[in-house]
Amino acid sequence: MEKENSSEVMGSPSMITYVIGAVLVAAVVAGAWYFRSSANQQTASMAPPAAEPVVPAATPTPGPITGLVCDKQYYNQKIGFPQYYLSVEGGDFSSVKNVSCEFTARTKEKVLATATGESPLTEAPQRNGATFRCTSKAVEITPNIPTMVDVTLKDDLGKTSTCTATFTFPAP
Repeated sequence: MEKENSSEVMGSPSMITYVIGAVLVAAVVAGAWYFRSSANQQTASMAPPAAEPVVPAATPTPGPITGLVCDKQYYNQKIGFPQYYLSVEGGDFSSVKNVSCEFTARTKEKVLATATGESPLTEAPQRNGATFRCTSKAVEITPNIPTMVDVTLKDDLGKTSTCTATFTFPAP
């Protein structure tokens, strides 16, 4: 009889397997939960602080056109080359049909490049005149030095105007 009591106390071998299996499953679930919450906290602490939303600055609208004028000068780089397209936007009277532009890129010591461009005018009744955009062919300019770009404008009525901007052209 003692043998029967000892087997009841110990339980059947399959019951012991179930208990050990349940303990192992609980340990795996608890470990996964612990490491997951630890990883989430670490990721949150490594994340950069939330950036303030960038509000685009309003670009001032050019005023009424009172004659041949430059409104904006800019450039675009020819990808992979130390060459740049020089551009100018501006306005003139509605009676003008065409504007020619001469670009001169220079440092204080020497002229680096010259180029020309032409543009027809587009009516801009909201500005009481017409607008143009001249762009040069790609010109080679030494990058990474302050360069002044002088633009001389001439319309088909013989009026002229000039403007200058300084750029530091990026290296390709």
